[in-house]
Amino acid sequence: MKEITAFALTITPIRAWTYIADLAAFALWHPTYRFRRVATPHAEVGLTFGMLKGELPLRTEATIVAYERAQRFAWRIGLGGLFTLSEEYALEEAGPQTQVRHTVRMEGALSPLGYLVRRGLRRSMRAQDAALLRYLTREARGSSLTINRQRRRARKAQLTRKAAND
Repeated sequence: MKEITAFALTITPIRAWTYIADLAAFALWHPTYRFRRVATPHAEVGLTFGMLKGELPLRTEATIVAYERAQRFAWRIGLGGLFTLSEEYALEEAGPQTQVRHTVRMEGALSPLGYLVRRGLRRSMRAQDAALLRYLTREARGSSLTINRQRRRARKAQLTRKAAND
C-alpha cells in the first residue's frame, strides 16, 4: 500500500531539505515523531511515535534509506519481512517554489492490513504536511532576519525541553 500527499512552498529545495533532514527539529513541528541521534546516510536512528492518536508510544529503530541533498530524505522501520513502513520526502524545484511530495509505503506480508487504516493514514499525513508547511514557512520568514545568539539559544532550549518531555 502506498499513500502520497504533496504541497508547495516558496523556499529553495536545499533549505527545505536541510530543515526536513534535521531530525532533532521534528520535535518542533511533527505531531508524534521524536528521533534520537543525527541523520547520516544508512544510519540507524531511534524513533518514538504515537499510535492510537498518540496514546500508545512505540520505540523502534529507523534506518535512513535516502539522504540525497536537496532531493530526497527517507527512512524505514519494520519487522523483518512481515511488515515494513517507509516514509519519504522528495523535493523538486518548480520555478520559484519547491514541490514537496510526502510518501508513506507499507510492504510485507502484513501490508494488506494497511488498507484498514488508509483513511486515518491520509488524515495523519495531511496533518503532518500542514505542520511541516507552517514550520518551514516560519523558519524561512525568520531566516531573512539576522540570526542572533538569543534566537539560537531559544531554539536550542525549545528542542531540549521537548526532548525532555518525551
